[in-house]
Amino acid sequence: MKTSNFIYVIPVIAALILIQGKPAGETNQKKGSFFPVEVKKIIDSKCYGCHSAQGQSKDAKDALMWDSLPNLNKSSMVATLDDIVKELRKNGMPPEAVVKKYPEMKLPDAESKILQSWATLKADSLLR
Repeated sequence: MKTSNFIYVIPVIAALILIQGKPAGETNQKKGSFFPVEVKKIIDSKCYGCHSAQGQSKDAKDALMWDSLPNLNKSSMVATLDDIVKELRKNGMPPEAVVKKYPEMKLPDAESKILQSWATLKADSLLR
């Protein structure tokens, strides 16, 4: 009786371990998610306050709405991603006035590079 229970328990435990494990090379992005975790974290902390429906600036909302980005058609999405990269390269975001008022909103170079890399790779993948 003990041996037959053991035969059933081992495959169940192995299956649970495999389900919880993540294949090598898999990113921290949920399947089907538009924004990888590290990108979403930056957007939420540094960008979303202005570039969302809850944002105070009409200009910021007109320029970019992060929630709408995944729903744009392919060509508009590529153009928007290119615009994001251009703004980040010239240190245009967040604007100087915002950083003066809220110094904690300054986008460090490392975060800017993460966003630029993601936007570039995303646009490239859409063009294939």
